[in-house]
Amino acid sequence: MANVIRVGRADSWRHRDEIDELLMRIKGLVFARAILDERGVDTSVHSREIEKLREQLAQIVRRDGVDAAA
Repeated sequence: MANVIRVGRADSWRHRDEIDELLMRIKGLVFARAILDERGVDTSVHSREIEKLREQLAQIVRRDGVDAAA
């Protein structure tokens, strides 16, 4: 019985991996945007991509009801 993987638990880890990936991408873009902004470079492309990724993140959480206690 110890080797049995629950599907719900496996899905939870998959969703966490998706969330972690999106958060890393968002953080990287926010960091890059700050550097570019300091240098006077247009950051509108970065801002649009950040918003797109934030929306994807919100959709995953709403759709799958990620269990924070898992």
